[in-house]
Amino acid sequence: MNYIIGVDGGGTKTEATAYNFDGIALATGYSSYANVLIDANSAINHITKAITKCLASLDAQKCVCIYLGLAGIDSGAHRVELEAKIQQFKIPFQIMNDVKLAHASLLKGSDGILTISGTGSVSFGIKGNYHEMSGGWGHLLGDEGSGYWIVIESLKKLIQDYDSMKRYSNLSLKLMEALNIKAPSDIKRFIYSANKGAVAALVPIIVKEAKNGDLQAQFILNEAGIHLAKMTLRLYAKLNFEPLAQVLVGIKGSILEQIDFVFKAFAKTVNGRIKNVQIINEQISATKGAYYLALKEQLIQK
Repeated sequence: MNYIIGVDGGGTKTEATAYNFDGIALATGYSSYANVLIDANSAINHITKAITKCLASLDAQKCVCIYLGLAGIDSGAHRVELEAKIQQFKIPFQIMNDVKLAHASLLKGSDGILTISGTGSVSFGIKGNYHEMSGGWGHLLGDEGSGYWIVIESLKKLIQDYDSMKRYSNLSLKLMEALNIKAPSDIKRFIYSANKGAVAALVPIIVKEAKNGDLQAQFILNEAGIHLAKMTLRLYAKLNFEPLAQVLVGIKGSILEQIDFVFKAFAKTVNGRIKNVQIINEQISATKGAYYLALKEQLIQK
């Protein structure tokens, strides 16, 4: 039985899954992060390890192609070393960014836009042979609407209250408690030493306070949804979709998928600007994008 393999490699884990020509998963292999910008040698080893695990119970000669969607690969760094390692499998392969693979998975190979919001945020869209991105500039230049952005905005409100000698909100008090700090001035030590993931990990506190009725927390989450919608709409304009054509907009990432305040603001804003839009929210592995790309490229013959 012939099959293809999809590899979804991010900043924390790598998943390699084989799919037969009916889109049924046959085997899966996991390993650690695949972003070459973290540590190139380790990332490449993690990628090959996941593929090796996936192939362990399969006939490698039956694999038609490996589609690798990898975070950080668009930088161009270490691509030659990665290609040399993948060539050892003696299987045709394609390397792309992880967002493109996720887009193919969620939109099943169709044209449209995928907006992702987790620690960071980005929108990726395809129309025919043309593809574009919006956002994805990282936390120093953008990432509006992301988990990182939500926490930073919340801490900014805390600082502003402190400078204005206002009474702390429940949200501010909960954040100070979580960070084990007694005064807002101590926030600098945390922010300028913590990585993005550690900052974004505070999002659940903000969500909890929003659910408890904290207006400040609700406002920030609502603004996150609007920012993500605006990023999506900028991409919609770039791709120049026909005004009455149906546009598929997929969403992915914990901020959009799991926080109702954010999703509702996002959906309301997008629906208000695109006349014929279908928002897709489906739990599906990004690795299945390989199956839909293979169908689109006619590598799969049913």
